[in-house]
Parts: sequence; C-alpha cells; structure tokens
Amino acid sequence: MIDIKSRDETLARPTLPLVRLSLIMPFVEELDQLGVDADVVLASNGLVRQSVADTSIFVPSMVVHRFLEDAASASPDPYLGARVGERLDLAGWPPFVDAVSRASTLGEFFTRFIQAAKDEASSARHVLEICSGYSYFKEMRTTHQEMAPAQNDAFTAAFTLRLLQHGTGAHWDPGEVRITVCDPTALPDAYMGASFIGGDRMGMVARFPTEWLVLQLDRQQMSRTPTTQGKRLKIPVGFLEGFRQVLILHLHDPGLSVDLAARLSGMSRQSLQRLLKSNGTTLSAEVAALKKRRATEYLTETQQPVAQIAGALGFTDATSFARAFKSWTGESPRDYRKKWKGNQ
Repeated sequence: MIDIKSRDETLARPTLPLVRLSLIMPFVEELDQLGVDADVVLASNGLVRQSVADTSIFVPSMVVHRFLEDAASASPDPYLGARVGERLDLAGWPPFVDAVSRASTLGEFFTRFIQAAKDEASSARHVLEICSGYSYFKEMRTTHQEMAPAQNDAFTAAFTLRLLQHGTGAHWDPGEVRITVCDPTALPDAYMGASFIGGDRMGMVARFPTEWLVLQLDRQQMSRTPTTQGKRLKIPVGFLEGFRQVLILHLHDPGLSVDLAARLSGMSRQSLQRLLKSNGTTLSAEVAALKKRRATEYLTETQQPVAQIAGALGFTDATSFARAFKSWTGESPRDYRKKWKGNQ
C-alpha cells in the first residue's frame, strides 16, 4: 500500500485547527438563490457576509460545521451540502486549478490536489492510499468533533464524486465507488449511483478502483478552462496567529470574555489561559492590540464616523473609544485621521 499525504504533514501542526472562512461562500450564495435570508443564518453564528468574502480570514472548523448545519436547517433542501458540492465552481477553486492544470493522470491530480489543499485548512488533511485493488481518497479531520458534520461530509462527498466522474470519463462506473460519511442520510438515496456507508465524525473516505489512477486526465471534462488565481494568504501557523483570527471576528462584542474566547476556539478556559501564558500574553492584551490595528485601519481606509467605528470595535460610545485610542497612540481618533490625511 502507498500512502500519499501532504509533504508538510510531518511538521508541527497548528495548535488551533482552522479553515478558510471563504469556503462557505457557495453555501451563502445557494441560500440566496433559495430565497433564504443567509445573513440571519450568518449572524446566528457570529458571522457577517463581508468577513466570508475575505479570503484572508480563518476560523475554527466547528464554526463552519455549525453554519452548514444551520444553513441546511433553514433551507427547504435537506441535501444542501450535496447540492452545493455538486454545483461548486471547481474552476474557481485554487487547489483544483493548481492540480488540474499540471496533472496528466487522475493519480497525479489527487497528489497535486493534496499538496495544494493544505493551504485551505489545518483542521483536516487529505490522504491518498493506493492498494492493489481499490484506492482510498480521504479527507481526515485532525481533532475530535463535538457535533456530527453531516453537511460538510455530504459536500465533500459530492465534489469528490464529481472529480472521479469527470476524471475517469468513459471509464466512469459509479457502482465501483463507495463513500463513507458520518451520516449517509444527509445525501439522497443512491446519490450519483454510488454506495454510502456510515462512519465516524473524523472525515469522508471515497473508495474506487486503483486502475482509475493511471487514466489520462481529460481537462475539458474536469472543468472549464482554469484561470490564473490571485495571491491567497496561507493558513496561519502557530497558536497566536490562529487565535487572533478567531478574535478579529468578534471585536464588536463587548462581552468577549475568556470563557467566550475559549468556546469560540474550541477549547477549555484552562487550556486557553495556559496557551496564552506560554506565549507571553493575555486575552486583554491581544484584544487591545487587534482593536488598535483595526481602529487605525478604519480611520485611514474608510470614511466611517468615529461613533460607528467605536461600535464596530465593541465600545459603548465614541468617548470611551477615543479614550482608549489616545492611550494606544497618544492622539485622538479625529486628530489621527486628520494627520494621516495631511500626509497623503
């Protein structure tokens, strides 16, 4: 058996498994198409549409799992994950574009995809196990799941089936494919002709004939002509980088306590405090530094009134924000903005 994994897998993994938030955008767009108020579903999970559109933001995987389950509950389509997966614009997805543009066989495609996908999430790893009769493509989560990520598994199963179908062309035989997900009922019966079995919460597994891996890749079948992708930030490594990504989305919350920050990060209060201490910082120091950075960005890059900026950063009024800002910079927000504009 040959086991192909990301070359970075043997390196130290981030202590806070993350996923790129923009990966849920297809779900937001699907809710829009179905006439469901996606912003309400986002808000119930502490998210806003503007953050979802930002490819530089990463969140703990449970944030994504909760949103997908809530989105499916709000949708008239109980198979939302599968529908989004089967309609995913693969030609606009960087890991797919990178892999399909340079691969000549299905096996090479999966190998390159595994390498490219590592920059999308540290909450899961992709593995290709090659055996004599059947091979296995796996998306395996790196941490225990507090909830069954049924819609996420369904989504992954749907686009994996598409990859196999398009990659094998005339050789496609869905009867040879078996998919393992945490909850098979999240997919329609006999979906795409494949068979489905239930597994644990640690990821999706697709089994298919090993002989398919040597088939020549038909790029026209795999996708539309790939386009060059812009530069995307790589996933944060290390605890503090990841933790700051969590905090950025909740700076508006005046009740951002240690307990809430721990829950948002998927860990206990004790574990969070221990990690902060070992990194020589505290929650209040991290929040203050992020608020200072965001405040200067708002003042120099937008025309938002000071009172509006204060609210966006969790201050009760403009006066308390001005007091805090002056303690950070030695200047009032208005003086800082005026000085910055004068230097342009």
